[in-house]
Amino acid sequence: MKNYMNYIKSAFLLCLMVTFASCDKDPSVSDVSRVTFFPTFVYDGPATSLIPCNSDYEIPPVTASENGVDLPVTTKVVGMNGTVPAVDITKADIYTETSSAVNADGFTGQTVRTFWVACTGDLTTSIEGLYSSTVVRNGSVSPQYTDMQYNLIRKVGDNQYELSDAIGGYYDLGRQYGEAYRAKGMIVTANDIPSNDFSFSGTIGVGAFGGELNMLSFAADPGAGQVTFSSDWSFGYVFEVTYTQVPL
Repeated sequence: MKNYMNYIKSAFLLCLMVTFASCDKDPSVSDVSRVTFFPTFVYDGPATSLIPCNSDYEIPPVTASENGVDLPVTTKVVGMNGTVPAVDITKADIYTETSSAVNADGFTGQTVRTFWVACTGDLTTSIEGLYSSTVVRNGSVSPQYTDMQYNLIRKVGDNQYELSDAIGGYYDLGRQYGEAYRAKGMIVTANDIPSNDFSFSGTIGVGAFGGELNMLSFAADPGAGQVTFSSDWSFGYVFEVTYTQVPL
């Protein structure tokens, strides 16, 4: 009988401990069952658009909602050389637009669109354009990457043109490392396009890798709709690039 009573007392004390423990609410899990609706974004058109410069194209607006309720949208636009006020159809650039919204519980959602705005030159009076690229590195028998989309050449001054990537997208598009690995900032001066007389700005880096990249040669072929160039990187690589114009 004594052992049986002791068992009853132990069981009763255990029940009390469990009861009091369950009443002590843990604030870290207080809203585990709460339902939150993340921002939903809506816009017309694709996530990536190719736009002729000075066209009548209009950027479709982005709207956001939370379970059917409209939310304010904040937009940031970044071009090749940093933040810009908005996508400008009159200026060739690679515009990355990030639209963000915050729901009632403080959770942020976002959607990203890219607009390639390009002017198309005739490769006789202008080398501007949107291009796909094929790249051979260090004289390989065959290209490592072909028909990579996209690269941009835009006019930035009198007879001066800026390349979006002076290695043709080898790491950005081919290796798929992303735009942080573009060789940006190379300026090509067209002294005389028909005679393929070009000169180049100084040394640039190769994105996050760094190093020093120099342009070795540059030529335009209007019949083929192509430009070709080679660049030499201090890490021991030479890139031979063929750009082919993309019709817009």
